[in-house]
Amino acid sequence: MPLLEAAGILFTMQETKYQLHAQEIAHSLDLMKYDGIVCVSGDGVLVEVVNGLLQREDWDTAIKVPLGIIPAGTGNGMAKSLLHSVGDLYSVPNAVFAIIQGHKRSLDVASVVQGGTKFFSVLMLTWGLIADIDIESEKYRWMGSARLDFYSLLRIMNLRKYSGLVQFVPAPGYEGYGEPIKQIDYHKDETTCSQEGQESNVEAQTQGYPGPQIDFQTTEWRALDGPFISVWINNVPWASENVMPAPDAKFSDGYLDAVIIRDCPKSALLDLMLKISDGSYVKSPYVTYLKVKAFRLEPGRRVGNPDKGGIVDSDGEVIARGDRFHDRSQHENLMAYGPPIQMTVDRGLATIFSPAR
Repeated sequence: MPLLEAAGILFTMQETKYQLHAQEIAHSLDLMKYDGIVCVSGDGVLVEVVNGLLQREDWDTAIKVPLGIIPAGTGNGMAKSLLHSVGDLYSVPNAVFAIIQGHKRSLDVASVVQGGTKFFSVLMLTWGLIADIDIESEKYRWMGSARLDFYSLLRIMNLRKYSGLVQFVPAPGYEGYGEPIKQIDYHKDETTCSQEGQESNVEAQTQGYPGPQIDFQTTEWRALDGPFISVWINNVPWASENVMPAPDAKFSDGYLDAVIIRDCPKSALLDLMLKISDGSYVKSPYVTYLKVKAFRLEPGRRVGNPDKGGIVDSDGEVIARGDRFHDRSQHENLMAYGPPIQMTVDRGLATIFSPAR
């Protein structure tokens, strides 16, 4: 606040009180009164704001409002990515200065869709090892930041693999990955994929941004079959201030960076996790790294334990969980575990305050 005040910037501060509060604020905010929306938080509040703007009737003008991020959470991947892109030190003052300077850049937005249910992502989607570590380690939050290192080691020593299928539309230069397939009409099972009790949510989403208008039926899709250790789809290079899963990711290239691990010895996997802080792990022969225009995930059951599934995590929030085949928690999540979840990217849809080069 002192930095913004010293720069002569007028602002209104609103503290969020509960989950999705920022989404509600962005959905109803009178945008004519403001030149930008700044989130002082981790990445979660930024994601809520993007979803709120894109669910408005005037989404096409609302999403052009510049967004800012001042890191103040456990996951600060967007702020780290923005500052690192110009060689700036990751710090709160530098993030504030970037907003004061008013330099802006375009930001890709991915639509995560299952049937009639939609979620907008600006960071990542994970399934398998990384999602398990991120979500299940919450029970060790009392350990502080060490919880992630501790639970990473625990999960590698008791490694899980998941059956499933991934399909993708490769970016130019990545056509050699996977096997060619004939794409099935994704929308044919819209009604069966929607969760019970979500009719009003689906109806509200149809009033906003419909998603990228791309005819994928005429596009060559390719596929990789499981079992999988980890699937990690990224929109920006950094997932947090010390985790760099996608070193080649760009803010507005129109592609998502997919990181897939299917088979890897535990010793090599431990080495990969140690190299994730600088992105060098992607050079391993056990890692498949490619850029995609669209991605489709069909998450399956845990190998050796068909009553157990995994976790699908998008931008730090669980969107699907498959603990048991008929688990009640299915209806507590945004999407169902098992039916296809598709991601498509809209190039440069959003605008974000960014440090100048």
